[in-house]
Amino acid sequence: MRILAMALVLSVSALWVTANTAEPIVPEDTTVHLLLLRQKSVQAELKVTPDLAKKIVDFTNGESAAYEKALKLGEAERNKAIDTLEKDEKMFLEANLSPDQRKRLHQIALQVTGLRQLTKPEVAKVLDLTPEQQDKFKALHAEATKAFEDIIDSKNAGEKNAKLAQLRMENHKKIEAVLTDAQKAKAREIVGEPFKGELVFEDP
Repeated sequence: MRILAMALVLSVSALWVTANTAEPIVPEDTTVHLLLLRQKSVQAELKVTPDLAKKIVDFTNGESAAYEKALKLGEAERNKAIDTLEKDEKMFLEANLSPDQRKRLHQIALQVTGLRQLTKPEVAKVLDLTPEQQDKFKALHAEATKAFEDIIDSKNAGEKNAKLAQLRMENHKKIEAVLTDAQKAKAREIVGEPFKGELVFEDP
Protein backbone atom coordinates (compact mmCIF):
# COMPACT_ATOMS: atom_id res chain seq x y z
CA MET A 1 0.00 0.00 0.00
CA ARG A 2 3.04 2.29 0.05
CA ILE A 3 2.41 3.51 -3.50
CA LEU A 4 -1.27 4.25 -2.86
CA ALA A 5 -0.47 6.13 0.33
CA MET A 6 2.01 8.41 -1.36
CA ALA A 7 -0.47 9.68 -3.92
CA LEU A 8 -2.86 11.48 -1.56
CA VAL A 9 -1.26 14.86 -1.93
CA LEU A 10 -4.07 17.35 -1.42
CA SER A 11 -3.38 20.10 -3.96
CA VAL A 12 0.39 19.63 -3.79
CA SER A 13 1.16 17.29 -6.67
CA ALA A 14 0.50 13.61 -7.28
CA LEU A 15 3.56 11.61 -6.28
CA TRP A 16 4.44 7.97 -6.01
CA VAL A 17 7.60 7.25 -4.06
CA THR A 18 8.96 3.73 -3.71
CA ALA A 19 12.11 2.13 -2.46
CA ASN A 20 12.92 1.23 -6.06
CA THR A 21 13.09 4.79 -7.37
CA ALA A 22 15.38 7.66 -6.48
CA GLU A 23 12.98 10.27 -7.84
CA PRO A 24 9.25 10.80 -7.36
CA ILE A 25 7.06 9.33 -10.08
CA VAL A 26 4.09 11.39 -11.19
CA PRO A 27 1.15 9.10 -12.02
CA GLU A 28 -1.22 9.64 -14.91
CA ASP A 29 -4.42 11.57 -14.27
CA THR A 30 -6.46 8.36 -14.47
CA THR A 31 -4.47 6.88 -11.61
CA VAL A 32 -5.08 9.99 -9.52
CA HIS A 33 -8.80 9.60 -10.22
CA LEU A 34 -8.74 6.02 -8.94
CA LEU A 35 -6.76 6.93 -5.84
CA LEU A 36 -9.28 9.64 -5.03
CA LEU A 37 -12.08 7.18 -5.70
CA ARG A 38 -10.82 5.09 -2.77
CA GLN A 39 -11.67 7.97 -0.44
CA LYS A 40 -14.95 7.64 1.44
CA SER A 41 -15.63 11.36 1.08
CA VAL A 42 -15.26 11.15 -2.69
CA GLN A 43 -17.43 8.04 -2.81
CA ALA A 44 -20.11 9.90 -0.85
CA GLU A 45 -19.92 12.87 -3.24
CA LEU A 46 -20.35 10.55 -6.23
CA LYS A 47 -22.97 8.36 -4.50
CA VAL A 48 -20.89 5.21 -4.98
CA THR A 49 -22.66 2.03 -3.89
CA PRO A 50 -21.09 -0.32 -1.29
CA ASP A 51 -20.60 -2.99 -3.96
CA LEU A 52 -18.76 -0.57 -6.24
CA ALA A 53 -16.69 0.74 -3.30
CA LYS A 54 -15.42 -2.80 -2.67
CA LYS A 55 -14.77 -3.27 -6.37
CA ILE A 56 -12.72 -0.06 -6.42
CA VAL A 57 -10.55 -1.19 -3.49
CA ASP A 58 -9.96 -4.63 -5.01
CA PHE A 59 -9.09 -3.16 -8.41
CA THR A 60 -6.72 -0.48 -7.09
CA ASN A 61 -4.98 -2.97 -4.81
CA GLY A 62 -4.38 -5.15 -7.86
CA GLU A 63 -3.11 -2.21 -9.90
CA SER A 64 -0.74 -1.20 -7.11
CA ALA A 65 0.74 -4.70 -6.93
CA ALA A 66 1.10 -4.84 -10.71
CA TYR A 67 2.77 -1.43 -10.74
CA GLU A 68 5.31 -2.48 -8.15
CA LYS A 69 6.18 -5.50 -10.29
CA ALA A 70 6.46 -3.28 -13.37
CA LEU A 71 9.04 -1.09 -11.62
CA LYS A 72 11.40 -4.07 -11.44
CA LEU A 73 11.36 -4.63 -15.21
CA GLY A 74 13.70 -3.18 -17.82
CA GLU A 75 12.79 0.21 -19.23
CA ALA A 76 11.01 -0.99 -22.38
CA GLU A 77 9.04 -3.69 -20.58
CA ARG A 78 8.27 -1.36 -17.71
CA ASN A 79 6.85 1.31 -20.00
CA LYS A 80 4.76 -1.26 -21.84
CA ALA A 81 3.39 -2.65 -18.57
CA ILE A 82 2.54 0.83 -17.26
CA ASP A 83 0.78 1.71 -20.53
CA THR A 84 -1.31 -1.44 -20.15
CA LEU A 85 -2.20 -0.51 -16.56
CA GLU A 86 -3.25 2.96 -17.68
CA LYS A 87 -5.55 1.50 -20.34
CA ASP A 88 -7.04 -0.90 -17.79
CA GLU A 89 -7.68 1.98 -15.41
CA LYS A 90 -9.47 4.04 -18.06
CA MET A 91 -11.63 1.06 -18.96
CA PHE A 92 -12.49 0.49 -15.30
CA LEU A 93 -13.62 4.08 -14.81
CA GLU A 94 -15.67 4.12 -18.00
CA ALA A 95 -17.31 0.79 -17.18
CA ASN A 96 -18.18 1.59 -13.56
CA LEU A 97 -18.92 5.32 -13.37
CA SER A 98 -21.60 7.31 -15.13
CA PRO A 99 -20.59 10.31 -17.29
CA ASP A 100 -21.72 12.68 -14.52
CA GLN A 101 -19.70 10.77 -11.93
CA ARG A 102 -16.60 10.84 -14.13
CA LYS A 103 -17.01 14.56 -14.73
CA ARG A 104 -17.27 15.35 -11.03
CA LEU A 105 -14.37 13.02 -10.20
CA HIS A 106 -12.24 14.87 -12.75
CA GLN A 107 -13.20 18.20 -11.20
CA ILE A 108 -12.23 16.95 -7.74
CA ALA A 109 -8.91 15.68 -9.10
CA LEU A 110 -8.21 19.10 -10.64
CA GLN A 111 -8.91 20.77 -7.30
CA VAL A 112 -6.77 18.31 -5.34
CA THR A 113 -3.79 18.61 -7.69
CA GLY A 114 -4.17 22.35 -8.23
CA LEU A 115 -0.53 23.38 -8.13
CA ARG A 116 0.54 20.51 -10.36
CA GLN A 117 -2.12 21.49 -12.91
CA LEU A 118 -1.02 25.12 -12.89
CA THR A 119 2.50 24.16 -14.00
CA LYS A 120 1.16 22.56 -17.20
CA PRO A 121 1.50 24.60 -20.45
CA GLU A 122 -2.03 23.72 -21.57
CA VAL A 123 -3.49 25.05 -18.31
CA ALA A 124 -1.38 28.19 -18.55
CA LYS A 125 -2.83 28.77 -22.02
CA VAL A 126 -6.44 28.25 -20.93
CA LEU A 127 -6.09 30.60 -17.95
CA ASP A 128 -3.88 33.03 -19.88
CA LEU A 129 -1.18 32.95 -17.20
CA THR A 130 1.66 35.41 -17.59
CA PRO A 131 5.28 34.15 -17.61
CA GLU A 132 5.66 35.64 -14.13
CA GLN A 133 2.62 33.72 -12.86
CA GLN A 134 3.90 30.49 -14.40
CA ASP A 135 7.26 30.93 -12.68
CA LYS A 136 5.49 31.64 -9.40
CA PHE A 137 3.40 28.49 -9.64
CA LYS A 138 6.45 26.37 -10.44
CA ALA A 139 8.17 27.74 -7.34
CA LEU A 140 5.08 27.16 -5.20
CA HIS A 141 4.76 23.63 -6.56
CA ALA A 142 8.37 22.86 -5.61
CA GLU A 143 7.84 24.27 -2.12
CA ALA A 144 4.60 22.36 -1.63
CA THR A 145 6.15 19.12 -2.81
CA LYS A 146 8.97 19.48 -0.28
CA ALA A 147 6.46 20.24 2.47
CA PHE A 148 4.44 17.18 1.48
CA GLU A 149 7.49 14.93 1.57
CA ASP A 150 8.33 16.20 5.06
CA ILE A 151 4.81 15.47 6.27
CA ILE A 152 4.63 11.91 4.96
CA ASP A 153 7.87 11.08 6.75
CA SER A 154 5.97 11.50 10.01
CA LYS A 155 5.12 8.24 11.81
CA ASN A 156 1.76 9.46 13.08
CA ALA A 157 -1.06 8.91 10.55
CA GLY A 158 -3.44 11.24 12.36
CA GLU A 159 -0.84 13.98 12.37
CA LYS A 160 -0.28 13.48 8.65
CA ASN A 161 -3.96 13.94 7.90
CA ALA A 162 -4.18 17.17 9.90
CA LYS A 163 -1.00 18.62 8.41
CA LEU A 164 -1.96 17.63 4.87
CA ALA A 165 -5.36 19.28 5.28
CA GLN A 166 -3.60 22.44 6.49
CA LEU A 167 -1.18 22.28 3.55
CA ARG A 168 -4.08 21.92 1.14
CA MET A 169 -5.74 25.03 2.59
CA GLU A 170 -2.52 27.04 2.52
CA ASN A 171 -1.86 26.10 -1.10
CA HIS A 172 -5.36 27.13 -2.09
CA LYS A 173 -4.78 30.57 -0.56
CA LYS A 174 -1.45 30.92 -2.35
CA ILE A 175 -3.04 30.01 -5.68
CA GLU A 176 -5.84 32.55 -5.15
CA ALA A 177 -3.26 35.23 -4.36
CA VAL A 178 -1.50 34.75 -7.71
CA LEU A 179 -4.55 34.57 -10.00
CA THR A 180 -6.47 37.61 -11.20
CA ASP A 181 -10.23 37.83 -10.63
CA ALA A 182 -10.88 36.87 -14.26
CA GLN A 183 -8.55 33.87 -14.00
CA LYS A 184 -10.22 32.76 -10.76
CA ALA A 185 -13.63 32.89 -12.43
CA LYS A 186 -12.36 30.82 -15.38
CA ALA A 187 -10.76 28.30 -13.03
CA ARG A 188 -14.01 27.90 -11.09
CA GLU A 189 -15.87 27.17 -14.32
CA ILE A 190 -13.42 24.34 -15.02
CA VAL A 191 -13.16 22.75 -11.56
CA GLY A 192 -16.79 23.12 -10.52
CA GLU A 193 -18.11 23.45 -6.97
CA PRO A 194 -15.45 23.28 -4.25
CA PHE A 195 -14.93 19.76 -2.89
CA LYS A 196 -15.26 19.97 0.90
CA GLY A 197 -14.78 16.30 1.78
CA GLU A 198 -11.95 15.07 3.98
CA LEU A 199 -9.12 13.18 2.30
CA VAL A 200 -7.50 10.62 4.58
CA PHE A 201 -3.88 9.49 4.32
CA GLU A 202 -3.56 5.72 3.93
CA ASP A 203 -0.66 4.27 5.88
CA PRO A 204 1.38 1.61 4.04
